[in-house]
Amino acid sequence: MKIGSSVAIQSSWKLGREVIGSQEFTAQHWMLFGWVHRPPEEDSTLSRVSDRCNYVFVNGKEIKGKMDAVVNFTYQYLSAPLHITVWVPRLPLQIEVSDTELSQIKGWRVPIVASKRPTRESEDEDEEERRGRGCALQYQRATVRVLTQFVSEGAGLWGQLSHLLSPDWQFDITHLVTEFMKLEEPHVATLQDSRILVGREVGMTTIQVLSPLSDSILAEKTVTVLDDKVSVTDLAIQLMAGLSVNLHPNTENSKVITAVATAEELLRTPKQ
Repeated sequence: MKIGSSVAIQSSWKLGREVIGSQEFTAQHWMLFGWVHRPPEEDSTLSRVSDRCNYVFVNGKEIKGKMDAVVNFTYQYLSAPLHITVWVPRLPLQIEVSDTELSQIKGWRVPIVASKRPTRESEDEDEEERRGRGCALQYQRATVRVLTQFVSEGAGLWGQLSHLLSPDWQFDITHLVTEFMKLEEPHVATLQDSRILVGREVGMTTIQVLSPLSDSILAEKTVTVLDDKVSVTDLAIQLMAGLSVNLHPNTENSKVITAVATAEELLRTPKQ
């Protein structure tokens, strides 16, 4: 499965609440994104037109997308159609976690405040645990991404489903849903910047993406913090003196360009 970024498609999209219109293919073909919730009123099931008729938008209540939807603008005897495509994210969304089982890192601790230190020793503590009673245990971390496919129904009676780019592509929309992500048991693990999962204590919890329009859960993923320990066996350091970017056209899809960033380790100028 290929991963794309929704930023490259439309940077201002935020759960269908903002006005969206980004040019694609030709000047007559516009691409809009909506958010699935419930069908709005009749005759405006796919998009809205502003009161002054100066822009077309989605408001987050679209239940499906549409290929080649037509908005007709008329003035007296003049008429002009606007052909648009409305894309909606496919539900449920997919939560990708680099590791769903996090373990304690042996010998790695950070100091904690005095009020949080244990008040008495346990007979079951080993020597290593006793030495670290004034520090917090460190657990492994994992990266978190929220992915989806954007789909739209084709014209015709059966409305064949079309995918943005292709069915092999998913889009990283993590930055669009950060404020709607939560952990069912925050004492077991926490999210840093909505992209880094950090274990806190042994247990099980669920990452959820909640709908901003209802009480429904758009995506969820179960993660576990284990009682076993792992060790750090290797450390690596890379000098980054600069970055270079190469663009490559996709042989399978002419609308796709792959950007590859490479770290440079060579210092090219004095005092760099």
